[in-house]
Amino acid sequence: MPGNRNRRVALGGLFAVLILFSNGFVPAPNSDFLIVFEAFFLALSFLVVGRGGATFTGVVAGVLITFVKLSFFPLDLVLASLFGLAIDLTCTAFKAKQGNEAMTKRLVAAVTLSTGAVGFTAYYVAAVLTSLVPNEAVLDATVLVFGVVSGAVAGFAAARLWNKYLKSRF
Repeated sequence: MPGNRNRRVALGGLFAVLILFSNGFVPAPNSDFLIVFEAFFLALSFLVVGRGGATFTGVVAGVLITFVKLSFFPLDLVLASLFGLAIDLTCTAFKAKQGNEAMTKRLVAAVTLSTGAVGFTAYYVAAVLTSLVPNEAVLDATVLVFGVVSGAVAGFAAARLWNKYLKSRF
């Protein structure tokens, strides 16, 4: 099955490039408001590529973003990889995909939990521990709420796209 493996790697790489273009060139903390795109592509990676797909995509996206935002190395690499791993783990734990079907509510819950946890961690590290971005209570709350809502939207959109258009192709 080398062709299948190559296709999985190519799709994971494509999703990583799409993550780079969706938020890689936007400065922090504004890039945190575009986490919906990263969450969407990671959820889609879990569905399309399969087990470990979101982790692979997260690692590749982290490497690509590192080249664009050198001042945030190794933070972007670690957090993008952690985000992909969190998506894979929560989606697997919640059984977000059964057979060829995405279980919408479970995928939404998994992506929401992952996005909230990793988003909060990323903002805390960037604002509190390293002072790379401003630490303001209103901004803290906004990023957290926006992250959770973004996760829900991304999970729902990925499930709908998969169930309606993609599952028959993969």
